[in-house]
Amino acid sequence: MTIRGFEAAQAVFVAPDSARLIGQVRRFGAKGPAYEVVDRRHNGDVVITVVQSGETLDYPLAALLADPIAETIP
Repeated sequence: MTIRGFEAAQAVFVAPDSARLIGQVRRFGAKGPAYEVVDRRHNGDVVITVVQSGETLDYPLAALLADPIAETIP
């Protein structure tokens, strides 16, 4: 039996209902630009669109969950 550390044991965790994240608008950090969650990938990443630039990119779910929900969109 292999003993795993906390990080290894939690590496397979995925938010139970990540589909509810679609449509949320968040910010990169406290004062960064706003982005909207538009889709999710099978590997756990989400697809986001940056509001100001219109750029669409893959973003790790763990990073998204650490970002605050945007209260305003400039």
